[in-house]
Amino acid sequence: MARNAFAKCLAFVLEEEGGYSDMPGDPGGATNMGITRATLSAWRGKPVSKDEVISLEREEAADIYKAHYWNAVGGDDLPAGLDLALFDDAVNSGPRQAVRDLQCALDVPVDGIIGPITLAAIEASAQVELVGGLCAARKARLASLPQFSRFGRGWTRRIQRAERQALALAKSSSPTRRTTAAARPAAQPKGNDKMSNTNTPETKPFWASQTIWSSIAVIGSSVAGGILAFRGNDIAAFGASLTALLGGVNAIVGRFRSTTAIG
Repeated sequence: MARNAFAKCLAFVLEEEGGYSDMPGDPGGATNMGITRATLSAWRGKPVSKDEVISLEREEAADIYKAHYWNAVGGDDLPAGLDLALFDDAVNSGPRQAVRDLQCALDVPVDGIIGPITLAAIEASAQVELVGGLCAARKARLASLPQFSRFGRGWTRRIQRAERQALALAKSSSPTRRTTAAARPAAQPKGNDKMSNTNTPETKPFWASQTIWSSIAVIGSSVAGGILAFRGNDIAAFGASLTALLGGVNAIVGRFRSTTAIG
């Protein structure tokens, strides 16, 4: 599995998102490095000004991306290449929708949560083909949206760039993955365990996961930000807080399910 890949994947996302913008008619309003004013307010647990959005540092933006998107799709548990493609999808469409795209490509039950069945299917897949399948599923979904006639060209080009970089990462890591798999001893059958011959990825206990604790922190800040936004009648900030809250809960559920035996 890809390790310490977040920085490389984040660099791609930040290049795509660009710097500060505040375009008239843009529902996100003031945005810097892809972080909207509402998202930053939810993250900090208080309303922020446009000047605070402008002065947002890369380090804080990275913390937001890691907590809200990377951890939510289990980026540290994904193979090289797939981590970038899924992360970029999550940034654009939300973590749960990105996982649904991946599950469509894998032809497994679609629930928007990376659990043991999805992880096992990822491990059993050829990663180059899986990256292509994920990007194809993402394109097909976006093409069905009414906004595609206006934004489709930009969406498609971004997916193409993400796919090219993700495929390069997947291809460069393939020999390592094959060597690792060949060196791993075969699991021994255990009695009548119906999943004894299924190659399910090993995971550490959910309570020892950094994903769990960072998600708890996200939930706490989201609740605080949501309360302040509700009191201040800031609908956008309240919506961002709710989205962050759901993302944190989803990450915890997904991480817990990934440690639960199938069947």
